[in-house]
Amino acid sequence: MEEILFTFYNTHHSIMAEQMLLDAKIPVKVMPMPEAITAGCGLCLRIQESDSRFAFQVLDQGGITPRSMFKKISGEYTNIPMVTFQL
Repeated sequence: MEEILFTFYNTHHSIMAEQMLLDAKIPVKVMPMPEAITAGCGLCLRIQESDSRFAFQVLDQGGITPRSMFKKISGEYTNIPMVTFQL
């Protein structure tokens, strides 16, 4: 399954976002930021692509907007425009 990485401006937002997603029953994994990605606080959330739009909506409604989102395509992390997740 494909995964999306959500990055945040600081560690506090990463941890708050994880809890919000867990409360919404969205499987999420906190992980260190891959070396290829320099955006964010050093932590990111790994979410299944099939859950990513709902995850973005949950975070947006909770007042936490990810700094950026990435998907690994052909071995490289590609930034995904935020408008992709907005309804």
